[in-house]
Amino acid sequence: MKGGIGKIEMLKRTNILALVGGGENPCFSPRKIIIWDDHQANIVGIFILNKEILNIRIRNNKIFGICDDKIYIFNLNTFETIISLETYFNPTGIMAISSGDFNKLIIAYPVEHQGFINFRDCFYPKTIKNSKIIKAHENKVACLSINNNSSILASSSDNGTVIKLFNLSNGERFGVFKRGTTTVSMLCITFSLNSKFLGCISDVGTIHIFSLVDINKKLNENIDNEQIKKEMKNEIKEEENNEPKNSKSLFGKIGSLLNIKHHDRYFAKFHTPNGNSLICFGNENTIISINKEGKYIKGAFDPKEGGICQKIEEKNFLEDEN
Repeated sequence: MKGGIGKIEMLKRTNILALVGGGENPCFSPRKIIIWDDHQANIVGIFILNKEILNIRIRNNKIFGICDDKIYIFNLNTFETIISLETYFNPTGIMAISSGDFNKLIIAYPVEHQGFINFRDCFYPKTIKNSKIIKAHENKVACLSINNNSSILASSSDNGTVIKLFNLSNGERFGVFKRGTTTVSMLCITFSLNSKFLGCISDVGTIHIFSLVDINKKLNENIDNEQIKKEMKNEIKEEENNEPKNSKSLFGKIGSLLNIKHHDRYFAKFHTPNGNSLICFGNENTIISINKEGKYIKGAFDPKEGGICQKIEEKNFLEDEN
């Protein structure tokens, strides 16, 4: 192959790749998704869209092509179009997708109006049509991520000061992490494989790591939400009837059961010079960042105490090749 590749995605750890041309001399049209079999060194499928493809994702037997106003979902086995979903103006191709091998395939993307997010389960044809829309931010959605078991959605707006967490079973917001007070461009949000930690990196290169221990406890509690809502309504009626307020009312209980207060401080922090980077968690409490110039940095953090991460490895893949 000659020419530039703008987007690439691998189907799990297989020889199947999805490619989109990019750069000054693209190898393929930026409107085509090329399915490449690296074992055969041959093209095995082509999807043609009517607009430039900004992002691509592959999960199970589905491939997702993200344009600035739509998401196209195709069947990877039959090469047929399953559905197209309209989005809010999405010039960077934002879409989060769950990665675990469960009977769920959740996607989340900006939709309808500024700051709104739509999420839906794309595992079965019937569930694709069912979706839930939530208002996440006042500003534009800039970054999204879903944890491995499809239970938590994390989102950030284009001011990059906070990360909000939503329960994907009902769309309720139940946590807010404060990254800082200055406006930054959030580049990546990611969960650790076991969902114990959440990391983010902005265009200034600093990685913040937050602990999800308390949040996971709340998610794992067996709370009867419907019963709580009924009791809430009863208490609201009582207060409207000017009955005395109970200092041990259910509102306090609900706050302790369902809400997580702002976490004003990060759990761990890693200073890197990597601008325009993506990050992921590695094994044994490590965090990895890599940027488009090929610079790779790996840091380790204390899973109990947190604090400043220690750099344990650094490479430049492009320089090493030369």
